[in-house]
Amino acid sequence: MLIFWRWAIFSLLLAINAQARADLILNVTLDYDQERDHVGTQMVFNDLAKFLTGEVGQPVKLIMTQNAERVGERVRTATYSILLAPAQLVGMAMRNGYTPIARSRQDARVVLLATKASQVRNLDSARGKRIVMPHRESLVSYMVNGEMNARGLSPNTYFGQIMYMNKYAAVLYAMDIGQADLVAVKENMAKEWIAQHKEINVVHTFPDVPLAGVVVNDKLSPALQEKLRNAFAKLDNTLQDRLIRMKLGAFKPAGKDDFEFVSTRGFYSPEVLPGAIIPTAQQVQTLMSQGASLFDVRPQAHYREAHIPGAINVHYQMNSPKEIEFDDSVDSFDIGKLPKDKNAPMIFQCNGAECWYSYKAARYMLKRGYTKIYWFRTGLPAWKAAGYPVRKGA
Repeated sequence: MLIFWRWAIFSLLLAINAQARADLILNVTLDYDQERDHVGTQMVFNDLAKFLTGEVGQPVKLIMTQNAERVGERVRTATYSILLAPAQLVGMAMRNGYTPIARSRQDARVVLLATKASQVRNLDSARGKRIVMPHRESLVSYMVNGEMNARGLSPNTYFGQIMYMNKYAAVLYAMDIGQADLVAVKENMAKEWIAQHKEINVVHTFPDVPLAGVVVNDKLSPALQEKLRNAFAKLDNTLQDRLIRMKLGAFKPAGKDDFEFVSTRGFYSPEVLPGAIIPTAQQVQTLMSQGASLFDVRPQAHYREAHIPGAINVHYQMNSPKEIEFDDSVDSFDIGKLPKDKNAPMIFQCNGAECWYSYKAARYMLKRGYTKIYWFRTGLPAWKAAGYPVRKGA
């Protein structure tokens, strides 16, 4: 028996040691205004991988990409140990088992530029105009589309025409040759161009976000995560200068708060819903005490795990994509379980701002002529945060 336990402990130590020595996969994803295939770019990130290898005491293998969609797929399957990427991908990774450890010292500021002849003075007056943006997976396009989503607007119907250019320089060229009324760019990338074009106005400035960040897989040990955090905080000046020349910049320690805003822009439900009232948790409690029905439109399994006392579970079966222009004809919602009186107050709730069930259910009812619709956008998390009780079970 003693021999068995000695062998078991020995095998466990071997497994732990093997895991500790396994290659760490570092993915560097550059934005679409950065040159990925340049020899100098490759050398900089190869040297970064070598530096990290020395700091953490195990091999760091470099993979470089410029395909945000493919990287997103790999992140969801936890393929990478470390991801250095534009801010929007860091925000997405946070939702899929990764934790930020560093961010670029430099921020990105996205601006909308418009010709004076277009008569566009702000985002509100851009309706029906032609807009040109960088690659649809770029940080710039993400910020623009995310802002429109938050306002409850679909870019495809708001603008008269949207064109995406894979080459960043082509965006500004499109305005030069009259193909665009307005364009979206990073301000620092277009400073010289703006100065040379007196007929151009900056008509909208989006909130600053980190240019890029670094996340690590939550499966890595806390000790290894801390080594990586410290490593990015003490890059030598030469390597930092080279990263700056790659339009990336130096790094400083970071956490989830640094990417909280950008993480909400592309994934969260809109912040408005015309025709509906968006109440707080306290207002929901008052409405329920006055007889309003609260409908929890999540799947039954979510409802059983925890729900607001008095909430009625009527699942909104969501088959349409999570976007403003969704087609509710492909969804399923049994409104036979809801009041037939179109003036009856009804509250719809799900798992918070990033959950689209309640947004779609509320809009579904508005579209069918119901007049007193309350969309409890912040949902169950806000109810808990307010200190109200929840129940388990059916």
